[in-house]
Amino acid sequence: MGLLYDAVAVGMGAYTRTAFSVRTLRPEAFRAEPGTIIVSTHRRETDVPLLCPSMYRAGRLWAKRSPRISFVARHDMFQRGFFAGFPSGLHPRLRRALWGIDIGGYLPDVQVHPIRSAASVTLAEVFDAVPEASLDELLSDDVASPFRARALRLGLRRPERAADVLVGDYADLLWRSFTRETLAGPGLEEVWRLQAARATEDFRRLVGLVRDGAVLVVFPEGKPSPDGSIGPLRSGLGALVRRSRPRWIQPVGLAYDPLTRGRPRAYVSFLAPVPAPDEDVEEAILGLLRLATPLTLGQVVARRLVRGPVSARELEQEVERELVAARAEGRNADPALAEPGTRRRRVADALAAARSRRADLDYLAREHASARGESL
Repeated sequence: MGLLYDAVAVGMGAYTRTAFSVRTLRPEAFRAEPGTIIVSTHRRETDVPLLCPSMYRAGRLWAKRSPRISFVARHDMFQRGFFAGFPSGLHPRLRRALWGIDIGGYLPDVQVHPIRSAASVTLAEVFDAVPEASLDELLSDDVASPFRARALRLGLRRPERAADVLVGDYADLLWRSFTRETLAGPGLEEVWRLQAARATEDFRRLVGLVRDGAVLVVFPEGKPSPDGSIGPLRSGLGALVRRSRPRWIQPVGLAYDPLTRGRPRAYVSFLAPVPAPDEDVEEAILGLLRLATPLTLGQVVARRLVRGPVSARELEQEVERELVAARAEGRNADPALAEPGTRRRRVADALAAARSRRADLDYLAREHASARGESL
């Protein structure tokens, strides 16, 4: 297991350092002490391969075999077909090719553990549980109709049973998630009962890991922020902290800055661990995640640009003021921005990039505001 664990960390590092210009801020603040829950903001689907190599190096994990860091992951990663169904925009041929890939059996070997919600389920899970059931009995017309339309468009036989759509041609449709209120057919009671039982089992496993001294990485927001905001946190975090009784909470903030020349910049920001809160757990951890979010040049430029035109000189002064404010509140920032020449060059690059990346401005501006508990 150790060699596979190390290989995955090295591979992730090779990928992210090819895709991004990565900077780890305050690596000395990272401590993988037994009984720690590491909480991280969730920005993009690339967050895990960005975070893991920084922890691996900061914690010298190649030399520290116990405890290895464990991870909480979305449970559908453990299902066959995840890589065919989850990503958007894949060509149908690629979906069919990826359908047979099943990494679920290997994830526990690198200490990845599933967590699911009793309140939602993917159609892939539904159909796996009752493959012989009729689609008409399981699904309403509006949920079933995309499968019929897909079959017609591709010239496939009209699907009648759940098993008929458990193929790569329908992978993206299978990874749609529904709540009990929106998926309440008469044949689904057993599915929901099983989902609740598995969710309870997942939660108890995580509690046991932390109680036994594991170091556990959690993304409390559950999924990448769609608009740049930090939070809200998913329900269950407070219960996990109260039940597992961790010694420490280690805050991590991730940020990406596409307003630059060349590869986007990516940041992993560590704050020192703090004792686990006894009350107002969700509020306390949300505050830690906001403070851990590093100040980036892109945030400052974007927030100023959404208010209207601004000169490069004004932006340089704004960045300087923001750096002073970040230091005062204990927030990390790229130390290179403190050097006037570097700051001048980076501001010019950001303004040039902003002309073709208008869609990123609102996201970055909202990230900047949310990190301070402000509205945009």
